[in-house]
Amino acid sequence: MKEIDLVIFDMDGLLFDTETSYYEAMRGAMTTFGFDFPFETYKSMIGIGDNETNQLLQKICGPDFSMAPLWEENYRQFQKLLDEKGLVIKPGAIELLHALDEAGIAKCIASSNNKAAIENYLEVSGLGDRFDFYVSGDDVKRAKPDPDIFQIACRKANATADRALVLEDSLNGLRAANAAGIKCIIVPDMLEPNEEMKENAYAIVDNLEEVIPMVTK
Repeated sequence: MKEIDLVIFDMDGLLFDTETSYYEAMRGAMTTFGFDFPFETYKSMIGIGDNETNQLLQKICGPDFSMAPLWEENYRQFQKLLDEKGLVIKPGAIELLHALDEAGIAKCIASSNNKAAIENYLEVSGLGDRFDFYVSGDDVKRAKPDPDIFQIACRKANATADRALVLEDSLNGLRAANAAGIKCIIVPDMLEPNEEMKENAYAIVDNLEEVIPMVTK
């Protein structure tokens, strides 16, 4: 890999182990309102933005169902899980952040999640001062797999696409990185890498610590 000026981190499922809790909370909320929510349905939502998620849920619940109470119940159940389990930082994340600091490589978060969630997780995890900036789903009109979020990150860091690297766990994240012309390393979380990931990712690794020799050699 050529020299890197910017490493762009996804957040949910990549930096923090949140996807399992997201699924449990949404399944609980859906059950409260009388709807089934199998894991296969949740998997189709991983890596997409809030608008797309709402559209998928609206199809399940029906066009006349009000989404606001569902999201309120989802938030309540997620916060309960967060209080019980805490916010788990993914293996290798701290080691990679240390290595990037030592190498003088800029780092940011580019997540489809909203600004409030990103700020909350960074505060709870104690990682608020470890990133140069973040780009949220609130900052883009089109979520991943559209490349906007990664292009904005490069502009904010004054980095060119060929000298940036994206770290992702989702297929939509990989597609967005490819569309932006940025190399992408996949660190699988809940989803096993499919053929598209294997073909188009720069590399697929087991944890974030394995990224260190790729960006600091």
